[in-house]
Amino acid sequence: MTFIKRLILVSLFQILAISSFAQSIFDVLDSLKNELQLKKNPAEKVPILSDLTWYYVQVSLDTAILYGEEAIELSKEIDDPVLLSQAYSDLAYAWMEKGELVNARQNYEAALELRYEIGDSSKIYGTITNLGSVYQRDFQSDSAMSNYLKALSFFEREGNEKNADFIRNNIGVIYLELKNYPKALEILEQVAKYREENEDYHNLATTLNNLGSIHKHLGDDEKSEEVYKQALEIYQDIGDAYYTSTTYNNLATLYNSQKRSKLAIEFAEEGLKLAEQAGASYDYTLLLSNLAQSYRDLRDFEKSREYYLKSVEGFKAQNAEEDLMTMYLLMSPVYAALNMPDSSAYYTDEYIDLLRKLNEQEILELTSDLETRYQTEKKDREIAEQRLVLRTKNIQLFGSLGLALVLALVGYLLNKQQKLRNRQLQQEADLKAALAQIETQNQLQEQRMIISRDLHDNIGAQLTFIISAIENLKYFDPIKDSLTKRYDSIADFTKQTITDLRDTIWAMNAGQITWEQLSGRISNFLQNAKTSASQVDFEFQKDESIDSDFRLTSSSGIQVYRIMQEAIQNAIKYASPDQIKVTVVREGQNFLLNVEDDGTGFVESEITPGNGLFNMRKRAEELGGKILIQSNRGRGTSIQLTCPLG
Repeated sequence: MTFIKRLILVSLFQILAISSFAQSIFDVLDSLKNELQLKKNPAEKVPILSDLTWYYVQVSLDTAILYGEEAIELSKEIDDPVLLSQAYSDLAYAWMEKGELVNARQNYEAALELRYEIGDSSKIYGTITNLGSVYQRDFQSDSAMSNYLKALSFFEREGNEKNADFIRNNIGVIYLELKNYPKALEILEQVAKYREENEDYHNLATTLNNLGSIHKHLGDDEKSEEVYKQALEIYQDIGDAYYTSTTYNNLATLYNSQKRSKLAIEFAEEGLKLAEQAGASYDYTLLLSNLAQSYRDLRDFEKSREYYLKSVEGFKAQNAEEDLMTMYLLMSPVYAALNMPDSSAYYTDEYIDLLRKLNEQEILELTSDLETRYQTEKKDREIAEQRLVLRTKNIQLFGSLGLALVLALVGYLLNKQQKLRNRQLQQEADLKAALAQIETQNQLQEQRMIISRDLHDNIGAQLTFIISAIENLKYFDPIKDSLTKRYDSIADFTKQTITDLRDTIWAMNAGQITWEQLSGRISNFLQNAKTSASQVDFEFQKDESIDSDFRLTSSSGIQVYRIMQEAIQNAIKYASPDQIKVTVVREGQNFLLNVEDDGTGFVESEITPGNGLFNMRKRAEELGGKILIQSNRGRGTSIQLTCPLG
């Protein structure tokens, strides 16, 4: 594994807790352990265990993991999702720094699931960023970038510039991993400037380490050494053993590339002490490999062989097969220089065998992906043939697999484009249907306006003319006395017809009627009724809980109005009441209209039913409601309409 795979990545969890580095890490640990001994309540112990997990990452990863596992177990016992999610996050951080990325991802995903349930947005997007760091360390740049951009958008909206800055840092590191050094340099120099201005020195040092790597790859070794040393000075002042050892390794790698072997040995040996202290076994092994290279360049092959053998043991323990393969390749000439041809041949064979194994694993991963995509017997056979042929011809295999992936991508894009086209066509069809419906409604409204205008201009005018003619006829002496009452009756009927006509025109023009409009119409009717039946006391009570903007269709509104009108006219005409009371209330999802009088009443079975009662029941049925008529002779009458609000 080359140095580019050991770039320092900053997770958001580090962001949220980094301020405490102003205090000595060891003082903090001693204080936390003393506090832990004093606590008896499990709910008070868990946060301390979580803090110990995080701080021990800088000192001893194995100890950090032990504290993290204890925090999780205790959190589960007390069933506290907030504490448990934090414990998962802290343990994930320790696993990530140890290089156990599967464990790190699983713990971060467990923390994220709990935080979604809790609904803590800041913690949710913090964990999403941490997962981005895990993907980044696993060289899944697309997944890492997706997580980072999602979190960055949230923190920028929240105005959390500090967290946004650290995500930008990790995006800069992705560009570094992709070897886009100019873009990485542009982003990380801005990040370094922000951190220096805000005196965030620990995280400034991580950025300086990454900048040192960029300058090294751009061929500016002098600038690379300068920024590495700036980072080293910060870590030493803070007392961070883990990152100090990593920076020593960076400088040793730089000096080895410059053939400054003695200086490389000096820095590597210092780094070994700190890596051992921090429990950073992988960094410890990298430093051993740097020492092996330095002694090889100094032609001290015996000492070089000693450090290479230790490196092999370390990388085997870490299951770092790519690094192990590099060690085998570098050890072969060392054994040749020591005049040990058998050992030289042995490690050459080990290198070839491991290279073949890794190639086969990579081939298996790629072909497995294709098998999942196509899942046909023919494609499986083709993939199997590719495996056999391309084990010895890697270039052909990668070309074939690359072509297959391109075809799969093209197929996916074409399919996606077709789905998008179908969706657009469906949307266009829906839009056309909606426009047609609107056009139909507009035409209906126009017809409604034409009919209402004709009713008003023609029939209304004719009825008005009839009234005028009747009024004039009453003054003809030959017939005045005998027909005046008859004319008055016809005139009253015609006036009532005009009133009904106006009500109908009002409803037709409205299209929809609000409760406020309907109640106003009812009030007007009661006032007019008072004029013609002055001996009756009219009362109108309405429920304030009914929204004044509540709407009925025009047909429903006029039906309710007609039922009320019919009930009042019947009461005045037949019951001789002293009082008529109209009440409108809301009961759940129903609308109740009640017309009650204190008149003579009736027994429905003893009277000849007329059109009035029949019409009221028919109107109620059309409304989807019902009419309840309660009356006893001499005790008044109550007519109640119940219909749905909607």
